[in-house]
Amino acid sequence: MTQIPLIDYQDDAATVRGAITQACEDYGIFNLVNHPLTNDINRNALSESISFFAQPMAEKQAVVRTLDNPWGYYDRELTKQRRDRKEIFDFGPGFSIPWPAGRHHFRRTMELYTDRCRLLSLDLLDGLSHALGAERSALRNAFDPVHSSFTRLNYYPVNDALADTDAPAPGPLGISEHTDAGGLTLLQQGEVAGLQIYRDGWHDVSPVTGALTINIGDMLQVWSNDRFKAPLHRVRASSESDRYSIVFFLNPAMDCVVTPLSSAINNRDKPHYRPFSWREFRALRAQGDYGDYGEEVQIRHYRAET
Repeated sequence: MTQIPLIDYQDDAATVRGAITQACEDYGIFNLVNHPLTNDINRNALSESISFFAQPMAEKQAVVRTLDNPWGYYDRELTKQRRDRKEIFDFGPGFSIPWPAGRHHFRRTMELYTDRCRLLSLDLLDGLSHALGAERSALRNAFDPVHSSFTRLNYYPVNDALADTDAPAPGPLGISEHTDAGGLTLLQQGEVAGLQIYRDGWHDVSPVTGALTINIGDMLQVWSNDRFKAPLHRVRASSESDRYSIVFFLNPAMDCVVTPLSSAINNRDKPHYRPFSWREFRALRAQGDYGDYGEEVQIRHYRAET
């Protein structure tokens, strides 16, 4: 299984909605082509990202994130208590973003890219709400106008820049296996393959020119009462070529309480999850990015009693 569903956004609305619904049920992930993010927007964002990570380490450390502010540069993130083999730059709402000094085009490009990703994500949510038998706004209300979405720039270098430092030893992968915590994830893969999903074994998800790779997250799995399942995925370490990607995470408002949609529960079923706070879930999941706090929280910890 090396090819996930490929969906043309310019097909008629009913066809697109049906194809996306089927992909979310069968795979939890799909490639979307002919979407509203133009090639220029994608190329400019990726080019600015590459230019940022090419800076001397001192320049990147000048915008490093802190315990008080989650936005900015970081190179010691953990997944499953193992250091990822990557560098990142995150930005989103709610805090002061440490944009690199003198790189005004970088900021404008990234803000435009993020705005287009968010609009596309909300449109996709409307279709998924319809597929779940709910009002089109049923899911959108959790993300619009208040939300906690953010964008991440990823750089996977061939060589580990922290090999001779006091940083924790890296894991064997670019990112260890995980599911995404939020609603939807929009990924621009770049040109170098590395993403893998688990489906009776690990399989490469090869980049498709002009496509966004889109997967559902844990919260959408809960809202759908397990009709849609967040795919387990990971990223291989880069061994021959540096790899770059851009990820937009559509996350709900911090005060959102997540529970299965009533329309997603049929007469023979019950809610699979009890109501829980996105703020609590996100905070507990984020702890594992910084250190070993024991077992990482998963949606299974919020399963309803049967």
